[in-house]
Amino acid sequence: MPAPHNPNQNHLLAALPTAEFERLAPHLELVTMSLGEVLYESGGQLQHVYFPTTSILSIHYVMEDGSSAEIAGMGNEGVLGISIFMGGNTTPSRSVPFIGAATVSLAVVDPRSDAYQ
Repeated sequence: MPAPHNPNQNHLLAALPTAEFERLAPHLELVTMSLGEVLYESGGQLQHVYFPTTSILSIHYVMEDGSSAEIAGMGNEGVLGISIFMGGNTTPSRSVPFIGAATVSLAVVDPRSDAYQ
């Protein structure tokens, strides 16, 4: 039987002080992903930050002709969508699971909110 899913499988979430993690925990949601499911589309509006736990995400730069090239990969050591906290609300890249499994999503309504400070 597989171990129960835990947001602390993401190293960034695991490194947070307990008080900080407890403040974010009510806003975290487990998301299961399929291979090739688009999390972010180039030019699309950012509304979630993703903390991969058991998935690996592939980040692609999309060219003008629609072709793309992988520019980065990310596993449970990272976070996808951090630019939302730095004032960015779109992304120039497409993000899809390379190895689909689970990730933890943090829905961000207002990044200036006390919950995200």
